[in-house]
Amino acid sequence: MDDTDEVEVVGPPVAAPDTGEASGGWSLTEVEMTLHPLLQRLFEMYLYDFSELEHADLDEEGWFVPSARPWLARYWTEPDKHALLLRVNGKPAGFALVDEASPMPGSEHRHFLGAFFVARGYRRRGFGALMAATIFHRFPGEWQVLQVRANLPAQAFWRRVIADFLGGPFRERWVSERELVQEFDTRERPTS
Repeated sequence: MDDTDEVEVVGPPVAAPDTGEASGGWSLTEVEMTLHPLLQRLFEMYLYDFSELEHADLDEEGWFVPSARPWLARYWTEPDKHALLLRVNGKPAGFALVDEASPMPGSEHRHFLGAFFVARGYRRRGFGALMAATIFHRFPGEWQVLQVRANLPAQAFWRRVIADFLGGPFRERWVSERELVQEFDTRERPTS
């Protein structure tokens, strides 16, 4: 993508799948420099959720250790990495980290989801699926989406979202005793 590409997607109110209530307007934008501290705080919330699955300690300032801040900083310093912020009704509600080249050996030609987070108050209202579909449209091509074995809700979410987006099957495989990956090509989805 070059600097002239549109970086913001804004959506209308969304019907919540379970209640039928309007969930609010939403947007997904590139994280600007002034929002790096916000993304770091949201990432700590992501790590907090993950700490139920994989133990993590806190330092004396309340940050998870080892610090993810140097790893996270790559998403605003490397051109093939993208940090995207989800807002609902103008309020921060989540983020996604997209790598244009997968870090998995032999998969460098695929896009990769480095992290995906929707804050608890916005879950099960359709925003995660909207965010995923927006990302798949924005970065067409081959993808890998990875989950850890213990994260059964994430596996169920991604199986449903990917199948709904593609309108058909995709490949899923264990890449280790600890990790499962879905592989698919967004260009293979049927046209309406």
